[in-house]
Amino acid sequence: MKQFFKKLFAFLSIALLPLLLLLAGYIYYDPFKILKPYKDYSYPYVIPNRDYVSTEVFLKNEKQQDYNSFIFGSSRTIAFPPGSWKKYLHDTDRVYLFDASGEAIYGIYTKLKFLDEKQVKIDNALILFCRDAIFRYTENFDDHLTIKHPAVSGESWLHFHYVFFKAYLNSKFLASFYNYTFTKKFKPYMTGFIEERKIFCDTISNGLRILDQEKEIALDPGAYYQKRSNLFYARKGETPDSVQRINEKSLFMLHEIKKLLVKHHSNYRIVLSPIYDEIKFHPADLQTLKNIFGENLYDFTGENNITRSKYNWYEDKHFRPFIGDSLLNLMYKK
Repeated sequence: MKQFFKKLFAFLSIALLPLLLLLAGYIYYDPFKILKPYKDYSYPYVIPNRDYVSTEVFLKNEKQQDYNSFIFGSSRTIAFPPGSWKKYLHDTDRVYLFDASGEAIYGIYTKLKFLDEKQVKIDNALILFCRDAIFRYTENFDDHLTIKHPAVSGESWLHFHYVFFKAYLNSKFLASFYNYTFTKKFKPYMTGFIEERKIFCDTISNGLRILDQEKEIALDPGAYYQKRSNLFYARKGETPDSVQRINEKSLFMLHEIKKLLVKHHSNYRIVLSPIYDEIKFHPADLQTLKNIFGENLYDFTGENNITRSKYNWYEDKHFRPFIGDSLLNLMYKK
């Protein structure tokens, strides 16, 4: 019997050793930066969960900073730096970027509800609706890049950490993460796991700046766009979305968002984001949004001066901050 248990222990030790080593690496390196607090989330080399970062930075600073003005939306909010928006607000307003990757209506609704429940003032709001993302989901995501911070979603911390550890155990992620950790050299197979760009994250406003892309454009715009010529495909002109995307759940959330904004007497703008594909919101969806938000809705979808020129874009998904500045000027000019 002793021999049996010795062999069993030896077998389990050998079998469990790789998992224990991986677990130790996960705790030591904290690749997704979710196991402990950080002073600064700038320059990540693992693609971060922006919803988690946005919520953590807010929770860390809320009492001291007394935020009252919020930008909500997807990664396209990078075109609206907090400092640029602040020019159109009062000097005493405190701006915060509360963004998330691929933000959907569920995320914006739960963030507004979260702020309301914490009795945070929402005096000003700039809300970005992206036609290709905003109505895709009416509940929480279940992947590590987009799952919501439990403080906002009200869902299980245990499940939240399970999602991240499961993503960590992906063989492609492990190969990408440890290879880059030890060599600091980016290779094509790491795409989707390792962040090659240098991204600055402000520790107070949570504002983002993609430093190397703007620098590359400034140095040689011709070379920048030639290198990415495959991304800037020819369009067929403006076409309406063939899919009506607002369903019963998303309609409920839209009305709740409006109620919360009215409750806080918010000075708000709803921005229908320009997208390079030049597809406009479905006519029925656009009419629904107009009925709810009225003159606070600003539609930049479809074909326009923003979408026509590739020089307004980093790639076919994200327009540049100088375009965001011009949209702010249009929305806030008196």
